[in-house]
Amino acid sequence: MQQVSLVPISAALRLEDAMDEVLGRVLGELNELEGFSFQIRTVEEKVEGPFVVLIMSGGSERKTVDFVADKPDPIVLLAHPSNNSLPAALEIATYLQGMGRQICLVQTLGNWIEEVRDLLTAILARNRLQGLRIGRIGYEDETRYPFTGDPVELIRKNWGPEVVDIPFVEVIERYQQYSGHPQATEPAQGIVQASTGVKEPSADDLRGAAAVYLALKEIAGDYELAAVALKCFDLLPALQNTACFALAKLNEDGIVAACEGDIISALGMLLLRELTGEPSFLANPSMVDVEAGQITLAHCTIPRTMCSEHAVRSHFESGLGVAFQGTLPDGVYTLFRIGGGTLQDLYVAKALYVSSGQDERLCRTQVTLQFAERGKALSLLRRPLGNHHLLVRGDHADKLRIYAQLFLSTNPGQMR
Repeated sequence: MQQVSLVPISAALRLEDAMDEVLGRVLGELNELEGFSFQIRTVEEKVEGPFVVLIMSGGSERKTVDFVADKPDPIVLLAHPSNNSLPAALEIATYLQGMGRQICLVQTLGNWIEEVRDLLTAILARNRLQGLRIGRIGYEDETRYPFTGDPVELIRKNWGPEVVDIPFVEVIERYQQYSGHPQATEPAQGIVQASTGVKEPSADDLRGAAAVYLALKEIAGDYELAAVALKCFDLLPALQNTACFALAKLNEDGIVAACEGDIISALGMLLLRELTGEPSFLANPSMVDVEAGQITLAHCTIPRTMCSEHAVRSHFESGLGVAFQGTLPDGVYTLFRIGGGTLQDLYVAKALYVSSGQDERLCRTQVTLQFAERGKALSLLRRPLGNHHLLVRGDHADKLRIYAQLFLSTNPGQMR
């Protein structure tokens, strides 16, 4: 439960008893938000962590400006439609914006509760991203990044996380420690137990996949990583196995894990986790049907918690190791990608589940989706931000749009 302070501010000449009804109503509605708990704090108290300022009446401008002077941006201001609350809030917002502050003014009408929720969710996600560590294990092909600057620095500057380079040999050495170790038995058995069946992988493949998982999990712990981006194809000649199971299991454990050394996708997966609490499916767009407004995504690793069922298969390109052929459940999804020259452009699209496939010419897990806006199919092809896209359950376009408006300074955060 996230604690949030509600700070009511009114003019000294107003009778506080007259404000009780408004304050009680606002507090009651705010406390209906799942995952949040709001408590009243006064301007005299030390307020730490997230907070919302409720402008109770006219004449509260100076008190509010003084209160937020040492507080971090963005500031969430609430105004209600009586007692000159909105006029005062407009004056406050105008003054603070003129002083270079970032203000989010919300009036307590309509779906204001959802707007406050999304604002606070974005602010908290931003706070949590600061200083998180993404472990890059192996270097990706430089042609993946059309940036004028170092993508590592762009991630740190524009988003917060730090990228830590980890020698690839560490994976090999730790894998060798766990290969054949009894500790690998349980995760190896777990690969089979939750599945609908095993097709290509042998018992040795299962044990090897479990050893890769244990090696990466140990690295994540030792380096205090929130995410890893592994150049997984380099494992194929060295181990005759893949990281498909390891990456899936890490994502299920709450450690974001991206394949092909893709630190940009690892960043996007971190953001989605912080904004939505959900894991995501990192996949290749294999087909975009502009006329039908549909897209097919495919890849060999997916968090099994995203699947209604799954089978254990080999890695598509190599025929080695352990991968998953998952079936995704019906429902609404959000397709997402970070990119652009300064790493501040976003592709966001709402989509509806159509089907899961088993085409032997594609990576193992395949899903076809119908774009809610057909134009999103064409924009993905005409102005692409890259190959890998992220799929997450639910409609989270508004959360991502609010995050971009609050924290991305270029344009501010082009939404494609």
